[in-house]
Amino acid sequence: MITVQVEQEVTQQDRMTVIQMIRQFNQHFFPLSEWQPIAVFARDESGLIVGGILGEIGCDWLYIRVLVVQEDLRGKGIGSNILKIAEKEGQKQNCVGVHLETLDFQAKEFYESQGYTVFAVQENYPLGHKRYFMQKLFNLS
Repeated sequence: MITVQVEQEVTQQDRMTVIQMIRQFNQHFFPLSEWQPIAVFARDESGLIVGGILGEIGCDWLYIRVLVVQEDLRGKGIGSNILKIAEKEGQKQNCVGVHLETLDFQAKEFYESQGYTVFAVQENYPLGHKRYFMQKLFNLS
């Protein structure tokens, strides 16, 4: 008999079992890809981080999890510079493009100004707001 239930305590072994199951299935459709972390930081003269990108490269895509610039330094080109450096690294790693998510109160217009387009919208994430899924394709010629 199969039991299905919510489990509050999940071991690393349980997580890896589920991940291995989907990887095994997916390999019939595309080669397995190890996801490699990418980080780009902007630092002030004392070495403190004032902005950065955290993400991964895998399945021929650069996925940006977070891009942030210290609030009092926004609008000075730091975010654009960080993003361009990350994109160049993605191109160097032969990525098809970049995928990221942003919320309606975050940076949609900034990303659009950098050549990103919305390919999906999730309503009420969080309640009363929108979550935008955006991408920028690289010219692969």
